[in-house]
Amino acid sequence: MALDQWRQQLQRFGAEHPGPARAVHDFDADGLCSAALWKLATQGDLMVAPSRQILPVLEADLAAVYLLDLSCPEQAFPWSSATVVIDHHPPPERLPNCLMLNTHDWKPPACTSLLTHWLYFGEHSPHAWIAAAGALSDLGDKAEFPLLQNSLKQWGLPKMRKLTSLINSAHRAEGDCQPAIDALLEHSDPLSLLRSDHPGVVYLRECQDRVRRRLNHARSAHPLFFGNLAVVQFASDCPVQSIIAQIWRTRLPTHIVLVANQRTDRPVVQLSARSKAPLHAIQFLQERGLSVKGHAGSAGAVLSPEQWELFLVTQHASYP
Repeated sequence: MALDQWRQQLQRFGAEHPGPARAVHDFDADGLCSAALWKLATQGDLMVAPSRQILPVLEADLAAVYLLDLSCPEQAFPWSSATVVIDHHPPPERLPNCLMLNTHDWKPPACTSLLTHWLYFGEHSPHAWIAAAGALSDLGDKAEFPLLQNSLKQWGLPKMRKLTSLINSAHRAEGDCQPAIDALLEHSDPLSLLRSDHPGVVYLRECQDRVRRRLNHARSAHPLFFGNLAVVQFASDCPVQSIIAQIWRTRLPTHIVLVANQRTDRPVVQLSARSKAPLHAIQFLQERGLSVKGHAGSAGAVLSPEQWELFLVTQHASYP
């Protein structure tokens, strides 16, 4: 079984590279939950990636770097340390030198928080709710993974949804993600976290209030249709485009939904695409000239306003 082999490889890697280690992780709920689980298992240092497009340059004295829930670069890492990639996004054709533990070709693919929990704790542990929170955010409540379904049954879907929303709030508000990790590490279950007055939880609630106000505005935008592509545009200072994309994906199951957030705080357009099977968001958008990253049902990109306008002009020309 792949997981048994991967656990052995991970243990061997750790034995061969003793010393200080750091995990560089994504800033959404799956990435934050993966980071919390890795911290619980290893007590190593954590660093949130500044963006999904650019990895940080790290000091040379690290014995190992663990890349969690971030797309792997095509050639070399911006550090010299030995590297493990724990992920579910499609890897590049030219893989850099690393230990790759990736579920992208599983049917269905498991998200990174599930994989991280399995690698370090197995199927059952007191921390399973953390992996379930990441999985619920990334995969939804219908994903047929026993760890996820057992956690939903134990804690209840409404409470777990509230938890994932809270964990995601710092990312949505472009705030500090460390309080979310602190909240996960310092509580023993979802209910105690949701009821807590821990400073990290208080901060996340403040972020959540800000995001809620921005979402109320973004929900008023309506799609433009170009064949089976539905484009939704709005302007905001918060990266709430993926939430809006998920809402419209449910309403338009036969379309690829592309949401464009024209940022009011800087000159970029953030894109989030969602689709349901058998549609393939990445392939569809790449065929139309967009350089997107992600997986079949979920993709994203950052464009300049000029690039976005050119894309829209092209779509209008194709579907007058």
